[in-house]
Amino acid sequence: MLKEKVYLNQPTHNHTQTASNNSNIMKHIYYLLLVLLLSGFITNTEVNNIQDYQQRDGAKAKQYDIIVIGGTPAGVAAAIAAGRSGKRVIIIEQSPVLGGVLASGVLRMDDYYIESNSGVIEEFRQRVSKYHRTTLADDPLVKAHLKQYLLRPWNVAAGRAWEPHTAARIFAEMVAEQKSITTRFNEVAIDVKLKGKRVTGVITQDRDNKGNLGEKHTYFGKVIIDATYETDLAEYAKIPFRIGREARSVEEPHAGVIYTNFFRYVKDALPATVFPGSTGEADHRSQAFTYRMTAKDYGKANHPYLLKQEPPDYNRSKYKWNGNREPIIPNKKFDLLGINWGGDLTGFGTRWVLADWEERFEIEKNYHNYELGWLYYIQTEGGSPNIGLPDDEFMDNNNFPYRLYVRQGRRIEGLYTLTESDMHKDLRGDGLRGPLNRNSIAIGIYGIDAHNVQNPTVREEPVSRETAAEGTLHLHDVTGPYQIPYGVMIPKEHKGIIFPIGISSTHVAMSSVRMEPVWSQLGQAAGVAAALAIDNGIDLADVPVHQIQDELIKQGSVVFFYTDLPAGTPSFEAVQKLSLLHAIDHNSNMKHLSKDGPILGLTDTNKEAYRFRPDDLITLGEFAQMAVNGFQVPLSITAAHFIDAPRGHPSFKFIETLYDNSTQSVNPFFEYEIQPKTFKVRAHPEQHVDLVYARRIISGLLQKPLAKQLKPNTKLTRGEAAQVIYEYTKK
Repeated sequence: MLKEKVYLNQPTHNHTQTASNNSNIMKHIYYLLLVLLLSGFITNTEVNNIQDYQQRDGAKAKQYDIIVIGGTPAGVAAAIAAGRSGKRVIIIEQSPVLGGVLASGVLRMDDYYIESNSGVIEEFRQRVSKYHRTTLADDPLVKAHLKQYLLRPWNVAAGRAWEPHTAARIFAEMVAEQKSITTRFNEVAIDVKLKGKRVTGVITQDRDNKGNLGEKHTYFGKVIIDATYETDLAEYAKIPFRIGREARSVEEPHAGVIYTNFFRYVKDALPATVFPGSTGEADHRSQAFTYRMTAKDYGKANHPYLLKQEPPDYNRSKYKWNGNREPIIPNKKFDLLGINWGGDLTGFGTRWVLADWEERFEIEKNYHNYELGWLYYIQTEGGSPNIGLPDDEFMDNNNFPYRLYVRQGRRIEGLYTLTESDMHKDLRGDGLRGPLNRNSIAIGIYGIDAHNVQNPTVREEPVSRETAAEGTLHLHDVTGPYQIPYGVMIPKEHKGIIFPIGISSTHVAMSSVRMEPVWSQLGQAAGVAAALAIDNGIDLADVPVHQIQDELIKQGSVVFFYTDLPAGTPSFEAVQKLSLLHAIDHNSNMKHLSKDGPILGLTDTNKEAYRFRPDDLITLGEFAQMAVNGFQVPLSITAAHFIDAPRGHPSFKFIETLYDNSTQSVNPFFEYEIQPKTFKVRAHPEQHVDLVYARRIISGLLQKPLAKQLKPNTKLTRGEAAQVIYEYTKK
């Protein structure tokens, strides 16, 4: 196999093959086909297919198992997951580095809870942490963060923030470890190859960082993964997609045109308030995009990166700066994230997504000048002349980020469409989490976060309507950990292609999903699904979800969120799978939610609410739910028999189902107590369960004897109980 090694900031193109070489290669191919045909190894039909492939696309067309378009974190995770299954993968990336925006200005992990990172993105975080604690151990910020609470957001010692070149290098190293992955830089997709409604290949074109387009290339693959932020392949393949915003609905009370006080102050308004003028109408608009400039504090005003003059179309009224900002990453750098008074620029998002690469070059200039205008303001009127572009980042691009921060692009029409109610813990959730989805292949745990959709920032801004910032959402109180089903990545009709970024979702839902840790998990699931589809010779839509879940869990990726159950925990697999069956009791965790007034974000929620508590002893009530739902025993309730597990008790349905199944058994297995004189009956749902009783219940529900018990009889922990039950669900 041709191998194109990956070196940071060094594109690996090899476009030197001559017409003479092509001709010689074609002759050798035809001689080989003739020998194989005469030997009986292939048929005439197969010869014709191969010849047609060569004639249509030339000898330069390359065949891979999986083609990944976009070296974003989702694309990297997809490639690694597929590479670990032994598949020949090629990543085609538009910039000189891997990592998407995480290597191009987004310098921190938007994860809220560190425990929500899993799989490939968690491996990335741990490598960043190790690098900071070793190579950069003497950096003042690393030293300071080591003394802080390590689970604090953006702690560099915990690997939750980084320099752009650090992210690029680590992603490159992770990909290079998989020998079956080839990487191509500075190439963009411009079309696809179709056979009916099956996507069979991708046509790309060279594009340098000045927007110049060059040579074209053709690649064929058994599965195509579109891991671009814009989801361009959907348009090339004529796959139906959404762009812009849906109208307000029962499932989406915050959809459409909306005015809020998120990211801005409105006098006398409570936090999280929606204002008049919020019509909920649908439109074609996208939230603001930006270049996330990396800045460096040089400690003096006379540094080489002081802008000499204002950029074109500079307008000082659009900018604001707080000179008290301090570096958040090593080497005195920080992220110039301007939400409403700086970097965010509205009005071009939809145009960018729908444009071809020539037009995108022209649109890039608007963002480029707008961002440099903010830096010019910071250095002049903002009173921070010591701040400038970093001397050791993006050195082949005038120290400016390679990628525009595209917060959302096209969203395909898939087998399942994710909405606000899929992540809202109150609309269809249980007040703690979003509604359970048994087809989960990734989890989200971020608020619904949309930046300005309409109107630029100005100094005199009304509360709503004309000239007011419109479209901002920052719903961090109503979202709980939620699950994303496999169907969101699969087009309704087209085959051979999967979309981990431009998933089937509404604008509101994408405003939460769009965080890189979530997209990375989706990418890993896409890579796993692609490998399974190839191995089993089936379409992506037909891959059994439980097989994807099993492989993801083996790779340390979570499909149900807990704060105290990392991959590697003995009961990790069992609890993940049983949670998908609603076999785990979370009712007792509700007491940990804040009840002393409104909370404004998941970070304000006690993390106890999302614990599994694997080392706690399990109660009969908890075990009853775990066993009944784990074994998918139909609920069967003839009456409310027990005074300590009445209707309304969390375990009522499950205790009664155990009782009903026990009384029908030749060997009753459910224990209960009838009190003398009063004849009141107790099931003791709060008592702890030992191994002997647990096995008797399991034997009774499965209606078969169990193998002889080898372990001593002890009280079971929640983790041990999950393992015992899960083992028998597989038999």
